[in-house]
Amino acid sequence: MSRTDLTKFDCSVAQTLDQIGEWWTLLILRDAFHGIKRFDDFQTQLEISPTVLSARLQSLTKNGILEKRKSQTDGRAFEYVLTAKGLDLYPVLLSLMAWGDKYAPNDEGPRMELLDKKNLRPIQPVGVHAEDGRALSAKDVIVRPAQGSDERMTSLINYRKKA
Repeated sequence: MSRTDLTKFDCSVAQTLDQIGEWWTLLILRDAFHGIKRFDDFQTQLEISPTVLSARLQSLTKNGILEKRKSQTDGRAFEYVLTAKGLDLYPVLLSLMAWGDKYAPNDEGPRMELLDKKNLRPIQPVGVHAEDGRALSAKDVIVRPAQGSDERMTSLINYRKKA
C-alpha cells in the first residue's frame, strides 16, 4: 500500500506527519533519544527488517531530523544522531508516552520514570499553558486564521466555530 502524499495539505499537523507520522519512525526516534545511534543497534532493539529500517533512517536524514555521521569509534561504521530539529521532537514523544501510560497502561505500573538530571526529581508532564501559566485544554483555546492560513485551513477553523 502506498502512502498518501500529505504535502498537498497546507497544515502544520499534516506536514509533521509527512515527516514522522509512521510508527516505525516514532520508535526509531524514541530509541535515538535513549542514545541508540547505530543501524545494528536500532535493528536489534526494534526487531525491524533492515529494509524498513534503512528507508526510515533515510527519510529521517533527508528531512534533517537525524544526521548520518561516521562513527568516532569505528571509521567504517555510521551513526545516526539527532539534529536540533530532531531534539525539538522530545516534547512530542513525551506527550505520546504520557497518553500511552494513561490509556494503554502496563498492569505492573509505569514503564519508566523521567527525572530532572539536575536534581533527580520527576519532571512535569508536557501540557499546554496560557501565558500566565494556567493549564489549558482544547476547550479553553480559541483558534483563528493566521497569516499563512489558506482557504482549506480557514474552512476547518470556521467549522470549529460552528461546533
